[in-house]
This record gives sequence, C-alpha cells and structure tokens, in this order.
Amino acid sequence: MGSYFFDKKRIIVLMGFAVCIYMVAFPEIIIKGSKIAIDIWLNSIVPVIMPFFIVAGFLKGIGICDSIPVRIYPLAMAVLSGYPMGAKIAGDYYREGIIDSRNLYGLLSYSMVTGPAFIIGTVGVSMLGSYKLGVILAVSHYGAAMINGLIFGGFSPVKDDRNNLPKSAREIPDYYKVLTDAMLNSFKSVAIILAYIMIFMILCTSLDSFGLFSLTSNKTLEALIKGFMEMTVGCGSVAGGDVGEMSSLIICSFLISFGGLSVLGQSVSMLNNCAIKGFRLFKIKLSHGILSAIIAFAIFEIMIQ
Repeated sequence: MGSYFFDKKRIIVLMGFAVCIYMVAFPEIIIKGSKIAIDIWLNSIVPVIMPFFIVAGFLKGIGICDSIPVRIYPLAMAVLSGYPMGAKIAGDYYREGIIDSRNLYGLLSYSMVTGPAFIIGTVGVSMLGSYKLGVILAVSHYGAAMINGLIFGGFSPVKDDRNNLPKSAREIPDYYKVLTDAMLNSFKSVAIILAYIMIFMILCTSLDSFGLFSLTSNKTLEALIKGFMEMTVGCGSVAGGDVGEMSSLIICSFLISFGGLSVLGQSVSMLNNCAIKGFRLFKIKLSHGILSAIIAFAIFEIMIQ
C-alpha cells in the first residue's frame, strides 16, 4: 500500500492537480509571473536567439558546418547567441552519431555559455551601471568555461564520425526545405525556452507574493535564491539591492555562469534523446559558476582595488 501511494506516476499526477488548483486560486500571481516571463522572452531572448537558431539550423542542414571542427562550432554559436545554443548543437551532434556520450559531456562543459551582449550590455551596463564590470564578467565567464573544459575533459580527443556517415546523410537537400525545417525547429526551441522561463518566473513571483523573501533582510541571499531559479531575475535583484560593487560582481558572475534552474531546464530540453544525466549537467554548471566567481573576485582585487 505504501509503495503504491508513493508511486512516481501517482505523485506526478497529484502534483499536476495541485498546480492546477493553485493557478485557479491565485490567478493574479500566475498572470504577473507570466507577463514578466513573456516580457523577458520577447525583448531579450527572441531577438537574440531566434535568428541564430535559424541560421545555425540552415548551415548545419546544407552541410557547411561539416568543415568546422566539432570542438569549436558549439562554443562559437553559443558566444554569438547565448543560452542554450551550445547545448542544442552538442545535442544535435550526439543524436546524429557524430560524437559519443563522453564527448557530449566534454563539449557541454565549456560550450554552455551565454553571449557578451547579454553579459556586458544587459548585466554590466544596464543592471550594474558599469561597462568595466561587464567586461570583467565576460572575461571571468569565458575563462571559467575554458577551465571547466579542462576539468571535465572537454578538450580530450573528439571522435568525429561525420565522414563515416552514409552518403545519403551527407547529400545537400533542397535549400527551401532546409530553411523551412530550420525555422520550424527554431520556433519549437524558443517556445520551450519561454515555457521554462515562465515556470521559474511564476515560482519566483509566488515566493515574493507570499512574503518568503521578506523573511530575510539579506539582499545577497535573496538575489542568490532568485538567481538559482532564473539568472536574469537574480542579477536584477543584485542591481536593485545595496550589496556593494565587489559583491554584485561576484554574485552576478556566479549566476551568469551557473545559469539557474531555468537555463538548466532549457539545456536539458535541447538534449532530448541524448541519455543525459541532469545531475551531471548540474555539476558542470555549478563548477562553471564557482570558477567564474573566483576569477571575477581575483580580477577585481588586482585591477579595481
């Protein structure tokens, strides 16, 4: 009886009903969180990521990417477009048999990064009010990614099986069909991103509405909790609080590189059918966040103090 009550499927169904009841009971919280999520998605995510998703899908579909080294392409596209592009391309490589599971984790260890426009422009200039801090954030973010790659074997030999694929798999298909498929896949990907942002934004809004954040007067702790769920909200909370320049830099550096559970969920969704372990991905991003915070602190001590 006990094992039946705690059956995984039963628990998930009960949680689903509980969420439905919560949405009916507190519609204003759901609407508020959803509007914030849509605003972030529409103004900060779609204009940056959508074009690159389409271009990356098209280039990959016509075979141009076959000449670009496997180690470089996911990182380069991720730097240009941001989360979760690196995970998407690495997942595509694995699903197509180009890399194995060991190489997949290696690529993810350093290619799950966001773009400099977000780091320097959005967080550095807009939120923290300092271009200089934005540059430090970017240097620590990418520097930590390279160290993370060394730790998790990201630069070990990659078994590139693209030349071993059947001839039919390497033939260039109709350009119009490739472009259409790239568009459709991109719409699906950005919709998934919206869903994850909305889930965690509603969660943040709920905690805030019920006064759980007011239980602590520690703005640093509040920013970390919010950023643990959604990094943009966490960085915004740091900027809105009086936590000091160095503390703001270190916290934002950690949050940007860790990405929050929202980015982690987006990345896992891009790695569908890749037999990826969520906890291992969590360790990779946690390591990236910690390393980035350490580097940011060191640079600040050397150059600013």
